[in-house]
Amino acid sequence: MAEVAGEVVPWRRRMLTAAAMVLAAALVAVATLLLLKLNDANADEDSRQSALQVARQVAVDLTTVSKDTAQQDVTRLMGVATGSFKDQFAQQADVFRKVVQQASVTSKGTVAEAGVSSVDGDTVTVLAAVSATVQNADAPNGEQRQYRMKMQLHHEGDRWLVSDLEFVP
Repeated sequence: MAEVAGEVVPWRRRMLTAAAMVLAAALVAVATLLLLKLNDANADEDSRQSALQVARQVAVDLTTVSKDTAQQDVTRLMGVATGSFKDQFAQQADVFRKVVQQASVTSKGTVAEAGVSSVDGDTVTVLAAVSATVQNADAPNGEQRQYRMKMQLHHEGDRWLVSDLEFVP
């Protein structure tokens, strides 16, 4: 019996050691998968925040214009445009610049609120509520205006660019 008992104990130890090694490997695999998912989630959140930051800046740039800097304002907006927004804005850029200059417009915009409403791969949709104080020939003391914008941003290279922009009621 002592021999049988002697043979049984090493077999049990080997089984327990093997089971512990399998369990440890499984735990390492699960921990690795969770860490990878966490890294992906952090990267997604960083990407969303980058797109949101660009959208906020575009909203400010679009509502902060001056008769003295109209051409620079147009150039700045064209620098963050792509797709249909770039095409539409390019067609209207001269008219935009001339209206701002001829009406002696000075506008200073601020974003009250902005948030990501959807994400689809490399495309993010952002909604923004913007306030602007607009001075012009008709309102030399300035008028407060409120805008709501829906922007679609597309990730190109290492940048987020506005591919569509609309003012919403």
